[in-house]
Amino acid sequence: MEKNDQQSKPLGTKRIKLGAIIEIPVQSGLAYVQYFYKTASSETYIRVFNEKFQNRPKNFVALANQNEQFITISPIAYDLGDELCRVVGWAPIPERLQKLPLIKQLWGPHLLPNTPYHWRIRDNETGRSWKVGGETYERHEVGDILPEEYHHLPSNTIMVYESLVDFIECGWTNESDVFGPSYGEIVRQKIQERIVSERQIMMVPSLNPLKVERLFPPRPNPIAEPLRFFLTYLDGIMEKHEELQDTNVRERLHEAVLNAFIRAEADYVLPEEFGMFTRVGNKRVRSALAVFLKKATVLAAKADLAPGLPRLAAFQDGDVTSKHGSTYDEYFGDSLNL
Repeated sequence: MEKNDQQSKPLGTKRIKLGAIIEIPVQSGLAYVQYFYKTASSETYIRVFNEKFQNRPKNFVALANQNEQFITISPIAYDLGDELCRVVGWAPIPERLQKLPLIKQLWGPHLLPNTPYHWRIRDNETGRSWKVGGETYERHEVGDILPEEYHHLPSNTIMVYESLVDFIECGWTNESDVFGPSYGEIVRQKIQERIVSERQIMMVPSLNPLKVERLFPPRPNPIAEPLRFFLTYLDGIMEKHEELQDTNVRERLHEAVLNAFIRAEADYVLPEEFGMFTRVGNKRVRSALAVFLKKATVLAAKADLAPGLPRLAAFQDGDVTSKHGSTYDEYFGDSLNL
């Protein structure tokens, strides 16, 4: 008897098992993903299947043997954040995915000023990364400098529910960001398209324009200055500690800002480590974060910036950049969730 005969259940905070099949409604029908890997640092990987269905398939084992549309990091094993998603079955994980695939990363002036675009391949299990291909200062040439044998590798992206649905529907594949815009660039473009020029807005973390909500009249961002200083300081750390933009570090920074500032949890204590490779790296990150949190919390209180969406909107202000042009998403991911 196949395990997909079990009664389906919504995803929640309870973790699910490796091999679980999750059903996600999309415009073209029902999409399915499989949770197939968890790293030592608790990064959870899913594979999105190519085929879409009008009715739930009866054989998930056959589905799991198909090639995937793309692979991405997602918090699916904890809580995808939408009641429409359901665990509907289980299937064996293919042998080729028993070991975590290598990850491709595009580096360049969008991360470090005056740095040419180039590709790096990363082994997220060992933390080792290496450069492949050539270099260019032209964004449209980045696909030409990546050797073809690496095109199929997944990118170092984190997708929450709403972005996952959008990228399933638009036909995104692991090869899409080689010759086209990257995942992060697409997300930023979609956010910009939703900006209402006459009023400041905050979007529920989603790529669905219908979920954009106006929260308050326009006013200066009260935490703009400490946020700008914080991002500039992180740029400085990045020059000597490239792991600052690793998924593990970004997730820990995300959690710290979420709990300490956005949710304003009174009993939250900053951790001593953030996934950096050295004690000095962890200390510098924690120090920068502590300074930002102290200043931002005081200014937010003076401006009556309430915890929750208003503070999330202020932190996700794309107009606030470091001295080198970095924005919040380069260190905290493309979206933060409440």
